[in-house]
Amino acid sequence: MLHLSGLSARLRVEWRTRDIHPWDRDMPPGRRGELFRDQAVRDTEAAILRLFDLLPDIDAIDVRVLEPHAPNRLILAGTVVRADALAVQALSSPAMRLAMMGVRCRTTDGRLEPLDTAGDAATRRNLSP
Repeated sequence: MLHLSGLSARLRVEWRTRDIHPWDRDMPPGRRGELFRDQAVRDTEAAILRLFDLLPDIDAIDVRVLEPHAPNRLILAGTVVRADALAVQALSSPAMRLAMMGVRCRTTDGRLEPLDTAGDAATRRNLSP
């Protein structure tokens, strides 16, 4: 008889982030970009933590976060291991927590930018079934 000595489960998720609230759409473009970045980072971290909480058998989550509007380019991506998500909770910055979890993004002047197409293609290959 075989005896199981280890088991690992991994989840792949992809979603479109929310746009900023309608009442913030009249803000200057730079400020809108900052609000969107902060919201996307907070939402992504919250979603990751909720998934780990709801699915205790999952060891790692492959995350892809897309822009809210067409062409829905990739803006946040990475693989988060449960232990890393738990280990960074003492950090005060949500963006730093995500980075330390393994989620990557690009920013320019405080705004999220699409990840490069080469990285997007590689990530897409890794996440395809």
